[in-house]
Amino acid sequence: MLMVLKVSQVMKLLLQDKFKNNSGLTLVELLLSTLLITIIVGLVTLSYFNSTKASETTITVATSVKDARTAMYGITKDIREIREALGIELADIDEVTFYSNIDADDEFEKVHYYLENDGGFYNLIRQINDGNSKIVVTHLINDQIFSYVTAFGEDSLLTPVDISELENIRSIGISLIIDQESTIAGSRTIDLGTSVTLRNKV
Repeated sequence: MLMVLKVSQVMKLLLQDKFKNNSGLTLVELLLSTLLITIIVGLVTLSYFNSTKASETTITVATSVKDARTAMYGITKDIREIREALGIELADIDEVTFYSNIDADDEFEKVHYYLENDGGFYNLIRQINDGNSKIVVTHLINDQIFSYVTAFGEDSLLTPVDISELENIRSIGISLIIDQESTIAGSRTIDLGTSVTLRNKV
């Protein structure tokens, strides 16, 4: 009986000693663990947001390219339908007015393309018959959109083109420089250009 009691007491003392040595995390260890977890979560969150922003930027640029190409096609189509009878009424570097059969009927519509300042950027506007206006391109960073030549290989005419020279215009150049982020050209700048020959001047 005495022997059993002694063993029990020894076991109790051993367990108490064991628990004393294994007392869990100290405050410093707990703080370091919390800091490490916070850093890891922060890095993962930052990586996620950077990835999301990059995806959004890629989508925005792709949309801008699509919209700019669609606008370029529309402007080109309108200019190709200019006929000599009415022709071009106004030709400047940032606007052009002409008469074109844009809806394939027997009547010619007055088409006016012009720039509008929008907080440092420019919007290209299309207006038909002095009616409602529609934005066709946004975030333009250039204000020199149109150029005009009377013969291939010659220098562009001075703008605004003199009234006496309007009927001699053979080709209209179009330049669209677009940037969604900055008014200064950079790595994400889209630069589209073309030259449209008037059908009645071919």
